[in-house]
Amino acid sequence: MINPTWLDTFITLVETGNFTRTAEQRFMTQPGVSQHLKKLEEACQCELVIRLGKGIQLTEQGQRVYHYAKEQQEKEQDFIASLKFDAPFEGKCVVACSGAIAQRIYPALLALQKQHSALNVHVEVAPRRTILSGIANNTLELGIVTNQPESEDIHSEYLGEEALGLILPRSLPDALAAQVPGLSENAQGFISGSGSGSVAKVASVSGKAKSKTDGGRTLKAVIKHLGLINHPDAMHYLQRYFNDCGEAELANINPNKLPHTGYINQLSQILLPVSEGLGYTVLPTSTLDFVSFADKLTVYKAKNEVTEPLYSVQTPHSALPARYQVVKQAITQVLG
Repeated sequence: MINPTWLDTFITLVETGNFTRTAEQRFMTQPGVSQHLKKLEEACQCELVIRLGKGIQLTEQGQRVYHYAKEQQEKEQDFIASLKFDAPFEGKCVVACSGAIAQRIYPALLALQKQHSALNVHVEVAPRRTILSGIANNTLELGIVTNQPESEDIHSEYLGEEALGLILPRSLPDALAAQVPGLSENAQGFISGSGSGSVAKVASVSGKAKSKTDGGRTLKAVIKHLGLINHPDAMHYLQRYFNDCGEAELANINPNKLPHTGYINQLSQILLPVSEGLGYTVLPTSTLDFVSFADKLTVYKAKNEVTEPLYSVQTPHSALPARYQVVKQAITQVLG
């Protein structure tokens, strides 16, 4: 690498055309200027100037070195200026989160990017462990995860709650009635309610509601016979749902021992087999807003609402650039 001090002296020499004025401007002696020029010529392995009395004339190589030195000088000035410039609506922002959260926040981030075209938003869908690892290793600047991480390497801020739902087909298969004691021959009577996000209730053939205990038992039987549509977060969601829903019959179920009728790791497709009566699953209830067949699905109404806390995560040792603060504010408005 060529010594930048020699290049700066050479630039001044070329622009003044005189050793004396170069020495004055650089606060050096004339022998010092000559020494810098000599070292620069040795580094470039060629003659850069021809001395003409008190003046100089550049050789062809000298002209090329001068242009190179000016480019380096300008790049350095631009770089230093960029460190002082933190525009709130310019630059790249990468946000890592789950697929369900991405569905909720992406429209708001697109609206922000449309308003500020110099803002470049990237949304990375990743599991919780990958997000936390990226923050700890400084490969990610902003993430959103469920449950507050317990690590000194990660700073977290509460954003809001994400509701979880036990999602069932709105119309249960008729064949299920013969397998589950307590269900009528027409198992569709198990579900009441209609439309997107409707609530499932345990009911008798005549439509009269059973007791909560009977309802929990009947649902437990339906879960075991209908089968789980499994996905990467299913076990975690099921365990939390069974523990927090307030129904003793469900709290005693071991999710790992439930029968499965399918598996898919694409969030947009998980509810499709459920809508066809092939199984049930547990997901954030917000996913119902992003499928075209929500009228074929219903959410079981448990005794207690089940939610997971959401947190933004970032490195604790430095403030986020201004553009990230704008993005974070938009996310908070959606999830808060």
